[in-house]
Amino acid sequence: MNILLRILKGFGRLIAGLMTFVGLTMAWTGLLFVVNPWTSAGAGEWPGSRPVAVTSGVTNKTRVILFRNLADETKADPSLVPWPATASGSNQDGDVHTTWATVSGKKWQYEVSWDDRDHLLESRYRLDGKKPVLIEDRGRDPGLAFKGIILAIFSIVVLKIAGWWRRKKASKISNEE
Repeated sequence: MNILLRILKGFGRLIAGLMTFVGLTMAWTGLLFVVNPWTSAGAGEWPGSRPVAVTSGVTNKTRVILFRNLADETKADPSLVPWPATASGSNQDGDVHTTWATVSGKKWQYEVSWDDRDHLLESRYRLDGKKPVLIEDRGRDPGLAFKGIILAIFSIVVLKIAGWWRRKKASKISNEE
């Protein structure tokens, strides 16, 4: 009976530890998702995985594509321009939801987002003639969960060290009395 109680107690501690780890991972991942700052782009730098709004001169329809596809899309449709036809809007193309907005009074003219359920990619850019110039960008992807796992492990280690230090200090104080 004593062995069974020890097994149940160990199993309970395992479940409690796993729940703590999962909770910390979710908390850190959520915090990283919410507090994901915009990154300023360097001169002439534009990651290919960032979105840009384009409008076809033939159909006058705006859609959002990834910057790396801009050259190929322009070859296929020479009337394509890298700005939206409307001040703001959104599209749904399969699993990809895109939005764009024209902004005034800022360093950038357009703000564009691309959400394919796994990645949320955003860019803020202005036009230099007909050439888009990236001002700021940010991306949220499953890599945030990996960072959340690392931070959860670090948090558990710090909590364990703090508990050990507190117990050591308490036993030192009780031994002095």
